[in-house]
Amino acid sequence: MNLYKSNKLLNIDNNAKTIKGQKYKYMTAILYLAPARTSGYNVCALASAGCMASCLNTAGRGQMGSVQLGRINKTKWYFLERESFLNQLRIEIKRHVLRCKKKGFKPAIRLNGTSDIDWNIHGLYDEFPKVKFYDYTKIYKRALKFVRGEYPKNYYLTYSLNEDNKAQALDILKRGGNISVVFRSKKLPKKYSLKICNQDNWCHFSKSYKVFNGDKSDLRFNDPKNVIVGLYAKGRALKDNTGFVQDV
Repeated sequence: MNLYKSNKLLNIDNNAKTIKGQKYKYMTAILYLAPARTSGYNVCALASAGCMASCLNTAGRGQMGSVQLGRINKTKWYFLERESFLNQLRIEIKRHVLRCKKKGFKPAIRLNGTSDIDWNIHGLYDEFPKVKFYDYTKIYKRALKFVRGEYPKNYYLTYSLNEDNKAQALDILKRGGNISVVFRSKKLPKKYSLKICNQDNWCHFSKSYKVFNGDKSDLRFNDPKNVIVGLYAKGRALKDNTGFVQDV
C-alpha cells in the first residue's frame, strides 16, 4: 500500500490555548491523528458516545478536508509502517527541542491531541527526558499507572470524565490524581461533586473537589494536584445531551 508520508507530524502552538503556554516559557507541539475509528484504525479505545460527538477534531482548521485527510494519513502511517513513523516523530521532537532552545522556551509535547495511545511503549519519554510530555486519557488503567508513579517523571496524565466513567474518575481523585471535566457554562464552579449512580440507579454525591480553570493554558503538568480541571464546552460539545458535558 502506498502511503502519503508527511514531513510534518507535529503542530507547534497552533491554537489559542497552547499559545497561552508561552507566558509560562513553554512552547507546545501537538500530534493530531484521526480520532476513534475515522481512519479505519481505532486510536481512542474507550471513547464514549458523548466524547465522540463532542470531539474537537473538527474545530478550527480541522474543518478543512485537507486537514482531515492529513490526520487520516498520519494514522494509517502509524499503524502500517510504524518504524518509519516513529523515526520521523523522533526527528521532529529533536527539532522542537532545538527550536525551543533557540527561542528561549522549554519544550512541551502532547502526542494525543485527538487520540488516546500509550506512547510510552515506544520509549519516547525516556528518550527525551528534558521534554515535558502530557496527555488526557479516558483509559482508567493508564490513569491508574500514572497516579501510582509507574510512568517516567517527565510525563503527566489527566483522566477525562465522560458520561459513564464517574466511579473511575472519583477513584483517581481519591488517589491524588486530577480529572478533567467539561462544563457547559463559562463560569466554572469553585468546587464540584461527582454524582455516582449504580446499576439500580441508587445515587450519591462525592465530596467536593476544587475546580481549577484548565482553559488558562494547556500545560496540565503545571496544574495543582488533586483537583478537577474545568474546561468550557466548545463547538459541538455545547449541544451535548449524553451527560458528557456537566451542567452546574
